[in-house]
Amino acid sequence: MTDPQQPSLTERLDAGDVERQACPKCDAQPGSPCRSRGGAVASAYHTRRFTMVPRLKKALRVPTPADRGPGRPWRPGTPPPAPIDPDLPSADIRIGYARCSTLGQELDSQLDALSKHGIPRDKILSEKISTRVRVRPRFEEALRTAREVKAHAPHCQVIFTVYEMKRLGRDAAELTALAAGHARRRPGRAQPRRHRGGLQTGAQDIA
Repeated sequence: MTDPQQPSLTERLDAGDVERQACPKCDAQPGSPCRSRGGAVASAYHTRRFTMVPRLKKALRVPTPADRGPGRPWRPGTPPPAPIDPDLPSADIRIGYARCSTLGQELDSQLDALSKHGIPRDKILSEKISTRVRVRPRFEEALRTAREVKAHAPHCQVIFTVYEMKRLGRDAAELTALAAGHARRRPGRAQPRRHRGGLQTGAQDIA
C-alpha cells in the first residue's frame, strides 16, 4: 500500500524541476520550496515559478511534496546539481522497480542492490504484491513515470531496472506478454539483458 505521506515519483520530479529556478515571487533560491508570507513552507509552488518549467506551463497548481514539509517553518534547501548537458547522447536516467509477493517478505536486498547500481532511492518504486495480480499500481506508476521523464528529457535514455526478471513476471510467457503489451503502447523493444550484480534492465529505452 502506498504511504499517503510519501510523495509520488512524479511529484518529486515536478518539484525537482521547479526548484531548479529561483522564485520571482518569494525569492526562494534554487533547491528550496516556496515560502508563504507567514514564513512557512508554502503548500504549493508559486505560479510564476512553476510556469518557468516548459512542461508545467499549463498546470493549474503544482503542490509542494510532503517531504518538503508544507506548513512547517521555511528553511533553505540544498542547491540542485548542475543540469545534464542536453548534447550528451550517453546520458542515462534509470527508474528502479522492486517487488516481492507477500507482506512477510523483505525488499531491502533489492533496494540496496538497485541503490548500489546508482539509482537514487527516490527513483525506485516498490510494492508487495503477487505477479498473479493483473494490475500492480507501483509497477504501472514506474512505467508511467519513465514515459513522463522521457517526454521531459528526450535526449536521454530512460532505463527501467529490476534486480531480477522474476520481479516482473513468473516465467518467460509472462515476460513476453509484458513486452508485447509495452510494445503496443509504445513501439520499441523491451528485451531483457543482464548486468553485473544480477541487475537486469531493458535492452533499450523503456519509454
